[in-house]
Amino acid sequence: MKLYIKKDTLDCYEEILVKELDSQQMLYSVETAAYSHCLVQMITSRNCDKFPENNTLFMAANQPKDMDKHPNVRLSIPVAAVYDSRLAYCGYMYPQPFDDTISLTYLTTYQRRPMSKSKRFAGKTEWHDKFERDEVGMKNRFKLLYNISKALHLIPSVYTPAYLTPEDIRITAKGKISIANLHHSQILATNKYFVPSQSITPDYATKSSKIAFANHKPIEKEDILFTYAVMFYQVLTGVHPYGGTILSAPYDKCVEIGQCIDNDLFAFGERSEYITLPENFNLHQTFNTLPVEIQGLFKRAFSSNPTARPTLDEWGKTLYDCITSMK
Repeated sequence: MKLYIKKDTLDCYEEILVKELDSQQMLYSVETAAYSHCLVQMITSRNCDKFPENNTLFMAANQPKDMDKHPNVRLSIPVAAVYDSRLAYCGYMYPQPFDDTISLTYLTTYQRRPMSKSKRFAGKTEWHDKFERDEVGMKNRFKLLYNISKALHLIPSVYTPAYLTPEDIRITAKGKISIANLHHSQILATNKYFVPSQSITPDYATKSSKIAFANHKPIEKEDILFTYAVMFYQVLTGVHPYGGTILSAPYDKCVEIGQCIDNDLFAFGERSEYITLPENFNLHQTFNTLPVEIQGLFKRAFSSNPTARPTLDEWGKTLYDCITSMK
């Protein structure tokens, strides 16, 4: 099928050829060689208001810098608006994830050995033993988080991916990183151009970001640093930093992760006197084996002071130092 793309309001239309991948999702691969690494997401009149043409063109014109220097990273920010044969806006084109990726979710939940690796990574033998919770596996997890922190740092500052969860981060066994669904991001430009986040995930969101989202207000950059730290903690420990605990009054009625976040109930945080870790199956015990520098970053990330949260630069530097100090 023949479609047309435009990368800027002043651009001329450029013809591309696409092939249907998923009729239900209205997803197409791009056959044109210059854009063969991209997918086209078609939209309908029902969801056009979620992804309007002006937002797509803004994102197409505000791309990450020097991505050619980062061949192992793909960010799913739309690179062009898509038009039909009548030149009516009908979708957007974006970089697809690398081949042979799996979701970061595979590494954020605890897996007891010797659980069948063939079940956990069906057909993906290159993943076997790579990220077990032994010395080699933990070092590889540090390396992976270093790569993820560098990839997230490439997202332009006008975007805040408040929706982000481990499911949106795709990884390969060789360390390539894809960040998906960036078209859902909040947009906040210096000229006051503001587009609220399309979604937010309570288990990865601060109380202030949930309030901002509900009121269609900008989510602060410090709040997304919290989201990143939650995912990093899960990769290293196999448990959510606000889950897997026993709570005492007055917090014993907090049964959901989001409630624990709202009440600052990090397992090793400022209200730890109200928290008991299970004796028989304490997933948080890995925290105490982490380098003290990493422990310190997590305590800052989950403190009640949002300005104390470590930046991606800090995560990258600290992870790199830890990796180089390991045997």
